[in-house]
Amino acid sequence: MHFFCKCGFRFSDAGDSIPYKARILADQDVKELVEILEYGEQPHNDDLELFAPACDLIEKSIFQCPECGRLYVEDNDYSFLQFVPCEDAQPSEEVNKHLLISVHGNRWRGFLYGDWKNPKPEYSEHKGYIEPMVNMQFDNLCFDNYTDFEDRYYELFDELVKKDVIEYSALRVNGVKKHTWSRD
Repeated sequence: MHFFCKCGFRFSDAGDSIPYKARILADQDVKELVEILEYGEQPHNDDLELFAPACDLIEKSIFQCPECGRLYVEDNDYSFLQFVPCEDAQPSEEVNKHLLISVHGNRWRGFLYGDWKNPKPEYSEHKGYIEPMVNMQFDNLCFDNYTDFEDRYYELFDELVKKDVIEYSALRVNGVKKHTWSRD
């Protein structure tokens, strides 16, 4: 799923560990979640028995635009309601734009992905993209020169490993994994 913020930022809900997305758990559903977790402490055959009901409780999503801070909250009809950050009933530019990141903040361990396709796919503006799924901002992550793409991937990989903020990394070139790394 993709949609645009009023300011023009493009939200993408294609993947896991998205830093501008969270799930909502209604306070009225906390007791039921605790019961599911307590059931998990008992012998059972399938983790899906726990996972599916827990996910059903937190199915509603909330997104925060990292550019302007607007919140988009999913309603019961799978539409999004927009909320503009305000101060004294006036829209505010001075807003925390990272409300939905992990409680670990910039120390949360995420993922680094690099993907190169030659020739450039029709649906894409560039041949190569690097996605650091960490709670840090990086610029210039779209490429049409392979050497620049590969150099930037390994530069980011080294930096993120050194900062101890990634769990997994993968570089794919024309659909073939060229590099993988895992903390395990």
